Amino acid sequence: MRRALVEAGLRLLTEGGADSLGLREVARAVGVSASAPYRHFENRQALLAAVAREGFLRLAAALDAAGRDVPDAQRLETMGAAYLSFARENPQLFRLMFSPEVSKDANPELMLAASTAYGSLAALAGVESPEAKREATVATWALVHGLSVLLLDDQVRLNDEADRDRLVVRILSRFVAGLRTLPNG
Repeated sequence: MRRALVEAGLRLLTEGGADSLGLREVARAVGVSASAPYRHFENRQALLAAVAREGFLRLAAALDAAGRDVPDAQRLETMGAAYLSFARENPQLFRLMFSPEVSKDANPELMLAASTAYGSLAALAGVESPEAKREATVATWALVHGLSVLLLDDQVRLNDEADRDRLVVRILSRFVAGLRTLPNG
């Protein structure tokens, strides 16, 4: 039942945004009583956290799939492009995942799922020391996340999808080239 409610939440989120997502709405979508979701979710915030958790799990899977069987030299660019694609293909879910309305601190399962996605980026840093790895990971995340938000909000003027794809490839390539010039420690 919980899985069906989360899946219904994902559909409602895609169709109408976070404002359309509530316990009564998912109950109606699944065809159960209005009280049934309360057996699985304490409140709307818990439902939102469960939907966001699913988003992070899907993002981590997309990143891992994109990085599989790709030469090390191209992995960061490929996974960065996958992050941007995930945001573009799932804009409502992406926004919910990073919304202040969903507290990762209050939801350990959500925090773990977010950490899994973040860990996929951390594995790409290509540096030895924990401090340098953290800095490279945060820089990578800031780039792909910031670019995702700018593109979702139409803040970057583009001619078409091909123009967007070329821009993304060039930005990621330059970023990776810059990371490679840093000391490995």
